[in-house]
Amino acid sequence: MCYRHKMALKRQPFLIVTSVPHYMKKRYWLLLLFLAACAPVPQIIPEPTPVVEVPVIREPAPVRILHGNIGDYVIGKAIQPFSLLSTDAIYDNFAIIPVERYDARYQSDSITVLVHVFKFSTREELDVVLNSEFYHIINRGSSYHKGHTVALYLTQDNHRAVIWSSGTELVFVETFADYAAQEIVGAYLAEYPSDLEITQCIDSDGDEHFMKGSATRVLIGSTFVEWTDTCLRDFALYRNKQYVSRKGITEEDGLLEGRCEKDSRRPGFIFEYACPRGCADGACKSA
Repeated sequence: MCYRHKMALKRQPFLIVTSVPHYMKKRYWLLLLFLAACAPVPQIIPEPTPVVEVPVIREPAPVRILHGNIGDYVIGKAIQPFSLLSTDAIYDNFAIIPVERYDARYQSDSITVLVHVFKFSTREELDVVLNSEFYHIINRGSSYHKGHTVALYLTQDNHRAVIWSSGTELVFVETFADYAAQEIVGAYLAEYPSDLEITQCIDSDGDEHFMKGSATRVLIGSTFVEWTDTCLRDFALYRNKQYVSRKGITEEDGLLEGRCEKDSRRPGFIFEYACPRGCADGACKSA
């Protein structure tokens, strides 16, 4: 509409007069209002929002230990059949606990072994790390090796790692394979005898199925419990359909016993047994 009206104005130019007849006043004011409505509305362009760059937080580069004698902490020579590739020493930390870390890398054919010796200021700080960072590893993977208690586990890269404590030092040996390099582990155990302490699993009744017993440090899921022998029908998880027998025992004959491994440092487990005459009160019926 505004476009057609502007064209009409060109054919009939608007005359500015000081006196408008009474009968034209109404048309005059309508025309002014119409022109005002068709006038372009000035646009307000907002000021651009300043771009704020998010700071990139980087971990500080490791600081080399200049005064430390690396040879006092790592074995600075070949350990047959492994040759020594390199050594290093840096300041490191476990959460808020600072440590000195001494490294050695060994090589034999295509197998690489990396050793870290972490030196703590006090044994109390080392125990805090053992009970937090390595709690599950120690409780699930502890074993006995040549008179020493150590903990073994597989890393995310399928490398075999062995750890143990010795005074204020924590020793970490990682073999870039699915087995541990016993030559390296043995050499460092000679330098750092393990004082790692593990609560052992104790089975009160052993293989006795006709006696209700108990076992300590039985691993269920990710939790260690003290297990008391029970009949399958009385097991709460079985009643809630959260436990399924692996051996096909039934409610009438099923017995769930707490047992320990031959190496009592290993976690205990639940052993399923089918009682010949049925199960009652956590033991096989004798008659």
